[in-house]
Amino acid sequence: MPELAELLPAALRDDEPRVVREAARAIGKLELPEAEALEPALLEVADQAAPPERRAAVEALGRSGGALTQQRLARRPDDDDDLRRRIAEATTLVRRRHGREHEAAIRLDRALPRPLELRLRGRGGTAEILAQQAAARLSIDADQIQRRGDDAVLVPWSGPLGEALAARSALDLALGLPLPPGSELVDRIVAGLRAPALVEALAAWTDGPLRFRLAFADGGHRRSLRWQVAVRLAERPSPLVNDTREVAWTIEVDERAGRLWCLPRGADPRFEYRRADVPAASHPTMAALLAWLGRPRAGEVVWDPFCGSGLELVEASILAPGLHLLGTDLDPRALEIARTNLAAAPIEPASLELHRIDARRFDPARLGRRVSLILTNPPMGRRVVVEHGLHRLLVDLVGHAARVLAPGGRLVWLSPAARATAEAGRARGLRVEELPVVDMGGLRVTPQLLHRPR
Repeated sequence: MPELAELLPAALRDDEPRVVREAARAIGKLELPEAEALEPALLEVADQAAPPERRAAVEALGRSGGALTQQRLARRPDDDDDLRRRIAEATTLVRRRHGREHEAAIRLDRALPRPLELRLRGRGGTAEILAQQAAARLSIDADQIQRRGDDAVLVPWSGPLGEALAARSALDLALGLPLPPGSELVDRIVAGLRAPALVEALAAWTDGPLRFRLAFADGGHRRSLRWQVAVRLAERPSPLVNDTREVAWTIEVDERAGRLWCLPRGADPRFEYRRADVPAASHPTMAALLAWLGRPRAGEVVWDPFCGSGLELVEASILAPGLHLLGTDLDPRALEIARTNLAAAPIEPASLELHRIDARRFDPARLGRRVSLILTNPPMGRRVVVEHGLHRLLVDLVGHAARVLAPGGRLVWLSPAARATAEAGRARGLRVEELPVVDMGGLRVTPQLLHRPR
């Protein structure tokens, strides 16, 4: 029996309309190399057949057509509104598919052509820390930093993306461009996407085609609206291509703020050292937050009692040179992962020691070390089962920290039991400092700094 692909050209010329329609649909389901060979025959049906068969051919061309399809369908006027809609959808699909042949990558070293609004967004409760990092690491004047809720700040920015990534506690960075006013949201979005300032900004930070995925700040899918935007954007030449795969950007529609937030996608160069992880380990942005609060000083001894994958030790070393790093954990696999990540990080600690031991029994003095900074994201009950309860473990560690910390030293951590750990610290003569509660994906924790007097 002849192969299906050999029968289809004849079926497209069949006198029976139903056979022609079914043949067109079958071509749309073929693998691309076979389907592309039938493109001229499908285009002939799309040009000359009756409307039902033309519609089927146009749909098949959307799934399998190439450059010839784009040329022929793009210049083909038609009074049939339904067919015109199908042609627009087909040419959009063809453009998407062929655009993926060219890779797109985010550039870290190019400045923007003009200053724009840059949003630094972190977890809930981190806005003040993001503001501190924007001022200190991005050299933004304090009066130019705008808080946006409890999880983000807005700053003016015209430099390279790579320099903006010095704000290590931000979960993401986004350029804010206007969402133009109007009555129809699809018109507003398309107008915003065609704005020269948006196109120039994305082009400055991208190598290759400007492919993007459309999203919405309210979290809704809005599939119909997304498709309308894709088709409308393709009606006239535009360097932007709305796609769902292999995109360099996500553009988030924020109706309430009147903004199109442009978020670069791809690997985060800040945390390339994270080669492996343990369950429920710190997100690197939270490790960076703890290190920021700890303010490590060059040459001091830093201990992470629950070191997990070692991220807090890495982030501390990024902020200060020549640290003496100590890490403890009960999980040998975690210690192995921590060692791997520390070796991959761009740091040069003065020394590094990792030990498998209960943190409450670890005495750095036996190693000839006097700890001045304890920096940790403690167990939250998600990675390890804590005998006698999590609160007991945390309170015990506060007491142990009061004994091993050097005068003037500090314990910096995220406490899921803030009242209990604060009371334990004060009972042992530690000065307790607390920051706003942070939302860690539904788990609310309190950043605490417990200082031993000098």
